[in-house]
Amino acid sequence: MSATDGGGGRGGAKPTVVVVFNQKGGIGKTTTSVNLAVGLAALGREVILVDLDAQSNATTSVGLSSPAATGAYQLLRGEVDVSHACRPTPYPNLRLVAGSDDLSWADVEIAVKPEPQYVLERALETTPADVDVVVIDCPPAFGILSVNAAVAADVVILPVVPSPMALDGLHKAWWNIQRVRKHFNRDLDTMAILFTMTEESELMHRLTEAIMASFGGRVLPVMVPRDLKVIEAAARDIPLVVLDPETPAAQAYLRLAELALTRLIGTGNRELPEGARDRAMGVLREWRKPRPVSHEPGALPPVHESPAVEPGPQPGPNWDEEIAANSDQMPLVTGLGWKIGVAVMLVALGSVLGFAFGRWMYLPL
Repeated sequence: MSATDGGGGRGGAKPTVVVVFNQKGGIGKTTTSVNLAVGLAALGREVILVDLDAQSNATTSVGLSSPAATGAYQLLRGEVDVSHACRPTPYPNLRLVAGSDDLSWADVEIAVKPEPQYVLERALETTPADVDVVVIDCPPAFGILSVNAAVAADVVILPVVPSPMALDGLHKAWWNIQRVRKHFNRDLDTMAILFTMTEESELMHRLTEAIMASFGGRVLPVMVPRDLKVIEAAARDIPLVVLDPETPAAQAYLRLAELALTRLIGTGNRELPEGARDRAMGVLREWRKPRPVSHEPGALPPVHESPAVEPGPQPGPNWDEEIAANSDQMPLVTGLGWKIGVAVMLVALGSVLGFAFGRWMYLPL
């Protein structure tokens, strides 16, 4: 797709950067990122999925089970360009810049760089020319990584579950994105809200109406219903739209990908070619077929199980008596003094970090 027909990187144009963000966890952020990226790939776009979350759930959701030698952390550090940070996925048209535990340190390392809010934007300038869309899965907090994603963004999608606490988180996330737009990314004009995990209830209807009244046309005309297939997809490390393209939630995510192309990316207001959805569904069904590593015909990736927790050492027969006998040699911690001391240290540390963060975040350009 060329830059003139709705936002692509082919022909040398800058790819569209779509950021999926919310400060609250458990609202379908990573599920949205993964299924949006796979849906766009099924619709024929060249897509890169960037996993900025140290939990790396987006990475495992597209089938990468072992830590990547290079990925988002190395890209942010400037050690590699986008081409070398990418790795292929089982789904044609979709490449992955993998997350890793190292991203837990990225906030600290980026903070000491000159103009730290532009690190990711500069890194994405090396994106290959054939890429149409970059989808970024943010961590569930408004730290430096999420700020970098918002600064680099052309489109921000905020998933939200219609619930009182999620509504409060949505307002905070929206406010923070607006601050980034005001100070660092004045070209960010496309922000959209996606309802996830919806269900039929009077309370949810009231909350949905309240959000629509507050944000109006920013609310996308698609709702992702609560679906147990989402849990199965996560357990099998396979995107929902590939596991079962016909399930209602998968259909909603495919509709989101269509809306992204027709309303959010590039100039928007464009119709997809006739039969595009049917072709995408055929592609998704094809991707669901067993991969070469499968051992049984028709087998899906197995459900991964958590490793067993090894028991600790058993106490000796007289361990309580031994503790009592040696109690005079052990430091005695009583009262609230130590708790107050720890609290004061944490408050002081938070004040220092908050001041440093605010200096570069909110000072006028």
